[in-house]
Amino acid sequence: SKTIGLRKTGRTKAVVNDYEMMTGDFTRKPDFQLPGHEMHVALEARLQDALTRFDASALAKRLLGDSIFANMIVFGASFQKGAVPISHQAIIQAITLNGTAAAENIRAFEIGRWAYLHPDEVTQICADQQNPAQETLADKIERRAAHLTAYQDENLAARYRAFIAGIQDPELQEAVAEGYYKLLSYKDEYEVARLLQESHDKASEALDGDLRLSYHLAPPLLSRAGPDGRPRKITFGPWIARLFPLLAAMKRLRGTLFDPFGYTAERKMERALIVAYEDDIRSLPETMDAEQREAALALARLPLDIKGFGPVKAENASKAAKRRAELLAMLDAPRSQIAAQ
Repeated sequence: SKTIGLRKTGRTKAVVNDYEMMTGDFTRKPDFQLPGHEMHVALEARLQDALTRFDASALAKRLLGDSIFANMIVFGASFQKGAVPISHQAIIQAITLNGTAAAENIRAFEIGRWAYLHPDEVTQICADQQNPAQETLADKIERRAAHLTAYQDENLAARYRAFIAGIQDPELQEAVAEGYYKLLSYKDEYEVARLLQESHDKASEALDGDLRLSYHLAPPLLSRAGPDGRPRKITFGPWIARLFPLLAAMKRLRGTLFDPFGYTAERKMERALIVAYEDDIRSLPETMDAEQREAALALARLPLDIKGFGPVKAENASKAAKRRAELLAMLDAPRSQIAAQ
């Protein structure tokens, strides 16, 4: 909003990437919503015909295979719009001399120039990227099962498939496929290490030169609580990346007696939630009226509300426990206690 206030109607030109990326506020406020519509209205009101908008991230993903080139596409569109007072030759020379993915960046720049001149075609390409072929329920189950295999092992994926296969109602089956997957794939230390290792490998492949990454982490044994009661993050240098493969390989300890992180309150809560959820779904009445069926669907999707990490997740789990009690009362089903309340 501060940047919008600096722009002047009739003078300022802008090329805006319409892609919306969730900010760090989401981890602290699970219900946080980006004010995308309000920003669009403010931009259009201030810039009018001098505004060019398109999803550069979707365009980069579709045409170049990686959204990392979105900024260069926006730069190319800005040049074509007449908002960059530098010659084409000078820009190409600068990209070449920089040497980092020069060919790809030049192509991204030229795609941006083309995008400015062909807005209708860009709209169609972005729509195709944002709305891929509709997945069937079987496709979704297999995609999630594949992730659970990488997350833990094939046994966990088989457990997921078998539990869902025991549900006959298609709509309820889809709801359980979402909720159960959310509980089974909780993000613990092993999963964080695996994902960070994947990100490091992808960055190494995509970028040239000496790659140096810093990591902002809150290790349970090292991090202290801040004034808000949430763990303070500590900045670690590139050296810590050497530990990621080792920690990720230790995922086989997850949930066992030898799991060093499994004794924390958060991990106990996550395992208890899985057991309670399985009991709840197995205890659903065989025949339900319309109100009960809506309650069953809400119960199946309830894990989707348990977002965040640490104190945030604990607070959301407490709210979900109260909602669970209400839904079970509507279903008149036996209640099992969640151990970590």
